[in-house]
Amino acid sequence: MRQFMTLATAATCAALLLTACGGSGGVDWSNYDATVKSRIDALEASADCAGLQAEFDSADENNTAQRERTGTGNTELMSYLDGVMRDAGCYT
Repeated sequence: MRQFMTLATAATCAALLLTACGGSGGVDWSNYDATVKSRIDALEASADCAGLQAEFDSADENNTAQRERTGTGNTELMSYLDGVMRDAGCYT
């Protein structure tokens, strides 16, 4: 079981890394409420790192529900948020 969890974690990390440089191009915004993108854009514009992290955490917490609802999880959204936080200087 531990090996499976390690492989699953590695696969998730690899997916995030592969899409990290894709901007918002990897996010299918039609899978989300229209306010999600505008909320993220506003947080980015104000460099609200705590708010952006809260959006990332929410996407992570809702990944299973998103996958069940749309057939796709939140990996692309989380990757997008990671890039936004990086651009906003949240990791310095």
